[in-house]
Amino acid sequence: MTGLKMISRISWVGLCGAAAAAAAVFVACGGPTPLEVSLGNGAGGQKGSIGGGGNGISTAPIISGIGGNTAPIASTATEVTEATSCATKTASLTKQPADVLLVLDKSGSMTSAIDSTNNCGPNGAGASPDAGGCQERWGTMVSGLNAVLSGASGDVNWGLQLFNIDGTCGVAATPEVPIALGSAATVQQTIAGVTPNGNTPTQAAVKAATAYLQTLTDTNGKYILLATDGEPNCLTTGGKGGRGGGGSGSSDVPGTVAAITAAAALGYKVYVIGVGPETGNLDNFALAGGTDHYYPALSPQDLNAALATIVGTVASCTFSLGKAPLDPTNVAVQFNGDSSLRAPQDTTHTNGWDYTSSSDTTIQLYGSWCDNVTNGTYTQATILEGCPGQTRL
Repeated sequence: MTGLKMISRISWVGLCGAAAAAAAVFVACGGPTPLEVSLGNGAGGQKGSIGGGGNGISTAPIISGIGGNTAPIASTATEVTEATSCATKTASLTKQPADVLLVLDKSGSMTSAIDSTNNCGPNGAGASPDAGGCQERWGTMVSGLNAVLSGASGDVNWGLQLFNIDGTCGVAATPEVPIALGSAATVQQTIAGVTPNGNTPTQAAVKAATAYLQTLTDTNGKYILLATDGEPNCLTTGGKGGRGGGGSGSSDVPGTVAAITAAAALGYKVYVIGVGPETGNLDNFALAGGTDHYYPALSPQDLNAALATIVGTVASCTFSLGKAPLDPTNVAVQFNGDSSLRAPQDTTHTNGWDYTSSSDTTIQLYGSWCDNVTNGTYTQATILEGCPGQTRL
């Protein structure tokens, strides 16, 4: 993946009243060498400030704390514990990989042209003579995915869920390729052997993907990347997507929206790529999945750009705190040392930050805050932790 710019320096500072006890600096993806930090007593003798005037642990250069100074401290190290201070940790934020489950449409319409409804198969009309031949949706999708997967790094752990699996409406209960480190090559090998056919059980595929993500125990951010070329069908009599074949060809847009909404409510944002011109419902899918809009792909270039944007977003803005804050409700994320640049906690995942799971050990940035990290506007971020019972930061 290219064009990703990471936070170059991130420091954790735990605050207790007017004293800060700890700091750490994180450098993502080849950034500069982390700053050394000084952990010492504050100017007034309080434990827990950085670069203060009392006894403490000192390395150079010094980061000045609240009410402290920048003079090196040459004295016996004094351990600060949770028994003596609410802010005790010196911890490095580390960039987290993203878990991305590719939910891939392999229905029969994926043999049509990417820029029209013409069939690229041997009995189809193909593209117009001046269009340079028929660019099949499936072939274009595979080519674009191969380009992304071939350059995959440790930033994304990939998995693959295909729909359908039986030429009608079947969806496997577990992914064809489980999410794992280094699984990109397995995803490539799997899609290389696929022949598109059958219906489009999108609702069932999203439900299966959601159920699978719930079984994962790592703290990584988890996402669904839905790539499809049109309207879902396989609406059964009971109003549910088919899971074992035999569903009808009736439209299943409401059921699919409901399944995507449920996935997003569990914290699994759903990114949507629409391949071809028959994608009228996909903005509704993206809105339900918390990603605002779908990414249209009417050409190989469109598809490659969409994949690069999505992967860049999910892989760039997730960071580990190392340990849950003492008061997870009293945390601030501040940029460039400017208190006016504090991202709000946003549980809608639209524009701010939020924890990626109930463990409160990993955060993700969303919207303009993530954009400003990836484009280099924000070069430093500070995570401020307030004490339990303290006024909100």
